[in-house]
Amino acid sequence: MWISQKIIAAQSAKPSAELAKMTGSAAAQGVNEYRGLPFAGPWGIAYQPPNAAQAVIVSTSAGDACIGTMAAGRDLKPGELLLYSSGGAELYLKNNGDIVINGQVFQKEAEDGS
Repeated sequence: MWISQKIIAAQSAKPSAELAKMTGSAAAQGVNEYRGLPFAGPWGIAYQPPNAAQAVIVSTSAGDACIGTMAAGRDLKPGELLLYSSGGAELYLKNNGDIVINGQVFQKEAEDGS
């Protein structure tokens, strides 16, 4: 009984998520090794983390899943959004309404249509 209580306590003390290094298209290595990982994200956004990205892995009732990766430090203001690829493509939605696509700025039109 004492041993089973210790085992249960150790299992319940494990973190709810793990950081793991991506090692392949659906594989990651952390404290555990993960293979065949599904990637969860907002609807309509599909992604494939590059090798060496720090993936956030959680356990679900359907198995383990990658719910994202740790983002590199960017100079974003609260409320801004930056989509980027490892190849350098960027789509930046700024708080002032501007959209920046690969460095080209598309300014928000004035409210009066000018």
